Amino acid sequence: MIKDLIKWIKTKPEVVPSTEAVENMAVVELGRGCSYLVKESRPQFSLEVFASLVKGVCRECNQPEAFHCESIGCDGCTFPCPCKDCKYSRAQGLCFTTGSPEQIRNDFLLQTTPIYWISRHGEESVSPANLEVIAEMISRFFGRSKNPVVFFDGVEYLIATVGFIPTLKFLRDIHESTVICKAIFIMPINPRAIDKKELALIERDMRDIAPS
Repeated sequence: MIKDLIKWIKTKPEVVPSTEAVENMAVVELGRGCSYLVKESRPQFSLEVFASLVKGVCRECNQPEAFHCESIGCDGCTFPCPCKDCKYSRAQGLCFTTGSPEQIRNDFLLQTTPIYWISRHGEESVSPANLEVIAEMISRFFGRSKNPVVFFDGVEYLIATVGFIPTLKFLRDIHESTVICKAIFIMPINPRAIDKKELALIERDMRDIAPS
């Protein structure tokens, strides 16, 4: 684990926040500075929530009609736009998954959002044993994005790999960073895959959300 962390520090992979093109007007209303738990056997509804946030208009902005020009990009744009002086920012996402990143991109039409595979193999992957690396990636993303949303699928895998206590400490650290940075953290979990007492401890710092 230490060797992997040293290797990560030397290579310094950058998690660059990126904004998706607007595709939604109706955004799921989740409060900033909060961690959310979605109990489901497969991460479907939780991914829908995540995609809705990163592809939705900024619900705090008073100029929603201005967001539709984002498909051409704002860099170098000289057209007058009411959002250029807006103090708010659209959500930017970071996704960790045990599924196929390519499949998630295709299913939820995520073009620019960074997606990392929790795996010991392949490119754009991070080992489930490297909690320090994952935590550092999230921390750096929080620091660089003005409105960060992190989706994390794989807590059951972490528990099976490194044990429950290290995983709980990892989640606690992420929750504290979420509060401090006014971010949003979304985590699906299969309640049948872990012990009830362990689930209760995880739930202490998180709010439940479910399909209406």
